[in-house]
Amino acid sequence: MLIFARNNKGKLVSINDVPNGKLCQCTCPGCDDVLVARNRGKIKAHSFAHTSKPEKRACLMTALHRFAQEYLAAQEQILLPSVKCKHMGKTKIRPAKLVKILQSSVESPLDKYKMDVELETSVGEIFIEVKVTADCSDEKVSYIKNNKVPTLEVDLSQFIEQPMEAVIDALRNIEPYSNWIYSWCDDTLKNEIEKEVEAERLALQRALEQEIERKKKITKRAINNLVKNGTIGLPAKEFPFTAFINTKEYKLQAKVLSAASWSFNSLRVMIDNEDYILATCQILSKKGQEANKLFILFPFNDDALRNFKPIPNSAVLCRLFRKGSYPYMWLSFPEPNPRKLVPAQHKAKQLKRESLEYFENYSI
Repeated sequence: MLIFARNNKGKLVSINDVPNGKLCQCTCPGCDDVLVARNRGKIKAHSFAHTSKPEKRACLMTALHRFAQEYLAAQEQILLPSVKCKHMGKTKIRPAKLVKILQSSVESPLDKYKMDVELETSVGEIFIEVKVTADCSDEKVSYIKNNKVPTLEVDLSQFIEQPMEAVIDALRNIEPYSNWIYSWCDDTLKNEIEKEVEAERLALQRALEQEIERKKKITKRAINNLVKNGTIGLPAKEFPFTAFINTKEYKLQAKVLSAASWSFNSLRVMIDNEDYILATCQILSKKGQEANKLFILFPFNDDALRNFKPIPNSAVLCRLFRKGSYPYMWLSFPEPNPRKLVPAQHKAKQLKRESLEYFENYSI
C-alpha cells in the first residue's frame, strides 16, 4: 500500500495531503509511474495507485525510505537514543537526549559515501542512515567507526506496509528502532571511564602503600619483640612418606619438629625493601648451644612471597599477618638427619596401625 508519492514540485507528500484522483499530480518515487490518489473512501485505507505499471515492493520501500529522510530533515529537534559505551571492562550509559536541529540535508556526501540524513545539532554533527531493506555495508560501517563519525541507523523494515501514523510515530520515538553505529558521545564516555579507571588505580595504589606501611610497622614491632624476648615460636614440621600396613599403602607424615618456643641470638636484618624484610638469627639448642641458622621472611605482598627463592636446604620461616601463638610457616627446611627421621616415621606408622586396629575393633 503506497502512502507516499512525489508531487509535481518534486516534494514527497502523504496520501492525506493531496487532492483525490489524478488531480494529485503525483508520481511513484520508486518507478516514476503516474499515480492516482484514493483518499475519499471511508472503509478502505487511503493510498496511491499506479496507472500504467504494477505496484512493486520496491516502490513501497523507496517511498518509505525517502519519506523518512525528508521527515527527519524537516524537524526542529530530535530525541537522540540512549548510548551504552563499554570500555576497559566498564559500562557507561548516557540517557536519551533531546537536541535542537540547527540545519539539515539529505543525501549528504561524506568522502566517497552518501549519508541519508545529515543533521547539524546543538551537540554537533550527526548522520542518520535509514534502513528499509539492507543494512549499511561493512565497508561503510568500518569507515564510520574508524573516522569516529556520529551515525545512527534507524530500522524501518517492519513499517513498509504500515499506515502513515505508525511510520511517523516510529520516527518521533526512534530509540526502539535504532542503534548507534558510532555514538555522538562515545569519546566523552570513554574519557570518563578512563578517568574513573585511573582514579581507581591511584586509590588502589594508595591503599596498597598504606597496607605496606602498616605491615612494615607491625614487622618492625615483631622484630623488636623477638630481640627483646630472645625467643621465637617455631611451627611443627612434618615430612611425607609412604608406608605399607597389612599390605595396604598409606600416605603418612613424620613429625621431625613439634611446635614450640626456641631461644636464639644474633638476630639481624639482612634486607629491608618495599617488598619484604629478611632477617636472620642463630637458633640455640635446648642446652644453649648454637644450632641451625634461621632466616625469617616478612613479605608485604603476595608477589614477594611467590617470588622469594630460599637457599636450598636452609631453614626459612615466613611471618604470617594473622593472630596466633605461632604466626609462621616454613618456606624451607633442612633435610632431617636419618637418626631423627626414621624414629619419626616409625612413630607415625605405629599411630596409624593403632588407629586402624581401634576402628576395626570398634566396628566389631
